[in-house]
Amino acid sequence: MSLCAVWGAPQSGKTTLTVNLAYAVSQGEKSVCLISPTSYSELSAFLGINIPEKQSLYAALRGGEGIRQCVFKVDELLYILAAPVTSDAFNGGDYTGEQVKALLEVAESTFDAVIVDCPSDLSNLFSAWTLNRADIVILNTGGRSACVMWYAANKKALQAIEHKAVRVSSEVTSDFDYDAMYQLLGCMPDIRVPYVREAALLQNESNYLYELPGKKGWAYARAINQLYEVITL
Repeated sequence: MSLCAVWGAPQSGKTTLTVNLAYAVSQGEKSVCLISPTSYSELSAFLGINIPEKQSLYAALRGGEGIRQCVFKVDELLYILAAPVTSDAFNGGDYTGEQVKALLEVAESTFDAVIVDCPSDLSNLFSAWTLNRADIVILNTGGRSACVMWYAANKKALQAIEHKAVRVSSEVTSDFDYDAMYQLLGCMPDIRVPYVREAALLQNESNYLYELPGKKGWAYARAINQLYEVITL
């Protein structure tokens, strides 16, 4: 399959999209490793898990043991590498580019798919290396007006990955004119992920939006499935 980077402006719904996409891939009988390099990982709260240091991104970067011993198993085919629960065990910048490169190479050879929830800041080594190596970059153009400023600040980087980018709109609120923002950015999304009012409540209860029943759930799952098809081509 592929190494997939999910990148976008802060508060644009990247982590929610990444988690639900990874879960969808795992339901397609493909092993997937979800990597979150932020020093305080939203994944722990989202998935209702406590990640020990020995099964964390910190341990994998040190390379003392194989990646299979470091990943945290969430489901039958869904694994994550994220920061441990101990706040002093992992510093978000306490690693080198060579360590990141080596980890990505090992992950790619171990799992059917690797999806990285890239920090918005391009100076982050995980963002820089993953965007460079990724087969596909999911550009999350959701969020609010701050997305426009983020796009302007990262114009050169965005141009460099344009050839492998899929633009996805994660609508995180119902009271924002997304179409006006896309016109201002000069681009329209390839896939639109609809707003789900119950998102925060479901995530607090460690539930996937991908499994939400009813009309809204079907619309959300359809968008995620479209994205799944793109990254598995």
